[in-house]
Amino acid sequence: MFTSQPKTSSKMLVMRKFILVLILFVMSLPAMALVKGFNQAWMKTYYAYQWLDRYYDPAHTEHLFALNQQYRSQILRIWLYEGNSLPQFYFVEGKLKLKPEVLKNLRHFLEVARSKNVEVSLTFLDGNAYRELWLHPERLNYWWNVFNNKFGKQEEFYREAILPVYKLMAEFRSTVTQIDLVNEVNAIDYFQLFESGKASMSQFLCQMKKGAPAPVTASLGWADAEARFFSGFLSSSCLDFYDLHYYNDAGYIAGCAEFKKLAREGVWLQLGEFGQLSESFDDQLQSYVTQKFLTSAKNCGFRGALAWRLEDYRQGENPEARFSFMAFGKPRPALEVFSNF
Repeated sequence: MFTSQPKTSSKMLVMRKFILVLILFVMSLPAMALVKGFNQAWMKTYYAYQWLDRYYDPAHTEHLFALNQQYRSQILRIWLYEGNSLPQFYFVEGKLKLKPEVLKNLRHFLEVARSKNVEVSLTFLDGNAYRELWLHPERLNYWWNVFNNKFGKQEEFYREAILPVYKLMAEFRSTVTQIDLVNEVNAIDYFQLFESGKASMSQFLCQMKKGAPAPVTASLGWADAEARFFSGFLSSSCLDFYDLHYYNDAGYIAGCAEFKKLAREGVWLQLGEFGQLSESFDDQLQSYVTQKFLTSAKNCGFRGALAWRLEDYRQGENPEARFSFMAFGKPRPALEVFSNF
């Protein structure tokens, strides 16, 4: 028996054309641009003291942001309360108080950033600062109480050290676009300063995040950053995005396929620090590693990549200078690689 083929309706033809045009349009769109920037962390040699009047240099701030503009950096990461000796604070009858000069100088820093159209990533604490805290029993006691919510000290630290900065940041919402509560938070866990490990860490980070005016992370570093991430170490920590640090001489991100899958699912990933592993001061190696890490970050679905480190002022036989893009007062070739990426 003869049967005719069903006719394709005009509506179906229109729909097919629409879908085809949409597919072609999406395929023509450029890939999401990688936000690239630098870590400065602390200015000059003033680790833990950089925001105090005696050390803060407004002209140096202008210089840092001029470098970011010149080399097409979109964001600069700076630290706030690095160190464990609390020089940014004073105590009144045992109660913590933030020195007003810290907020004054931070305000100037953010004003310069806004005027230069460079975003800021602000880090509160440096996990590596607590490495040998047992040598200072009074400091150990204080930070143990803060990290583990003892005797009201965690709430006090949040109220006196975190909230005032959040209030200032709220005036610079388009400038301070991300917050790192703790640089390499896994270091604090490694030093066994969280009483209940992940549970204590998560409680601390969730408390510190309250009222944050920008997306929040707590970065992972050291050799186990990737393993910690995929183990779910930060899964209950109230974070908005994830920041991992990589150092090797190949510019290689090992979990690329897994990261790419997460990125497609909407997870915000950032290569928060990157650099060479070799101890040699080698311009060619630094340039190669910079190009490779930026490429890897983009290919693996990371939204941003922040090189370590913009400028190092330490003089003489300084092994840390191998990481710096401005070393001993001079720009290195990797700056051009970064700029042209």
